[in-house]
Amino acid sequence: MRIKSILFAVTAAIALASCSGGDSAGAPKGEPIAKVAAPAGKAWTDVVTKTEAGGYKMGNPDAKLQLLEYGAISCPGCAQFSVQSTEDLNKLINTGVIAMEYRPYLVHGVQDIPGFLLATCSGPDAFFPLIEQLYAEQQSWLSKLSTVTPADQQAMQKMTPAEISSLLGTKMGLIEFVKSRGISEDQAKACLTDKAAIDALIASTEKATRDDGVGGTPFFLLNGAKLDVNGWVQVKGKLVEAGAR
Repeated sequence: MRIKSILFAVTAAIALASCSGGDSAGAPKGEPIAKVAAPAGKAWTDVVTKTEAGGYKMGNPDAKLQLLEYGAISCPGCAQFSVQSTEDLNKLINTGVIAMEYRPYLVHGVQDIPGFLLATCSGPDAFFPLIEQLYAEQQSWLSKLSTVTPADQQAMQKMTPAEISSLLGTKMGLIEFVKSRGISEDQAKACLTDKAAIDALIASTEKATRDDGVGGTPFFLLNGAKLDVNGWVQVKGKLVEAGAR
């Protein structure tokens, strides 16, 4: 099955690439960029859209600085970046100078799928809050992977991708996690078994590996240039250098 083949393909890619490897030589540098007012009655962080590439973009669509993160929901470095960056990054986004796009990347294969499916369950407006909360409590729900028994693993060999997603979502307590955040159990189960959404996650991961050279997470691009960074302090430095000041 394709969902199993990608597990090995992504693992192989990580073995060949450093986490968030890249070349920041082409990253933009410049004078301070003028702030842009948000639409009346809104902050730029309220403006969220789904992109054609399968990501979610927050902020001024025409911002001079376009920051892109490829992240994995089970990636500890991504969780650390989220926790450290959210407050400061949102302030920068609200200046209208920066837009932030997050694209899911299945760095750990199947175990990343349930969290991403549930983060998209309530539409674009709820995506970033859910991602931030999943990262904030990552250790808690991810530790529950230990409840996947050898019998479960054997059974997964004959399961469809949707069945695997549903099993892992249940085992990791993610259904209960989103139920406490306004998503019904029926809605969560429907999202976990959405074949089209699963196929899209796999396809976007393959495309990111092929086209952008993603091999580990977090992985950042600024205005299309790869950043050789993996933490908020370094990313913020690149944004400031590019004019977000």
